[in-house]
Amino acid sequence: MSLKTRHKEDVLIFDFDGEDLHNFKDELRLIIEEAAKKTNKIIINLKGLENINSHLIGIISSSKRMLSSLNGDLVVITATERILNVFKVVHLDKIIKITASEKDAIDYLKKK
Repeated sequence: MSLKTRHKEDVLIFDFDGEDLHNFKDELRLIIEEAAKKTNKIIINLKGLENINSHLIGIISSSKRMLSSLNGDLVVITATERILNVFKVVHLDKIIKITASEKDAIDYLKKK
């Protein structure tokens, strides 16, 4: 798995690519926690993922809680239908904003 980060306006965007998250999960959690110290608006782009596992679900969920406590927010974008179904099963779609595009996510975060 590779993880690329970039900024657009005052938003930090994480672009995921690949499937092997297991060996990367602890590092990923630290990267997101450190990023949250600098910005409270984060987009997680899942375009490069076909599947999602419990580790990434946990990281996304805990990151959302952390950002909310900092008056920020987290948005997930470009998730596959399979990932969207997993989010629905675990009710993440009720607490995390999911949009189809980066532009929609940035527009949503601007209102925060």
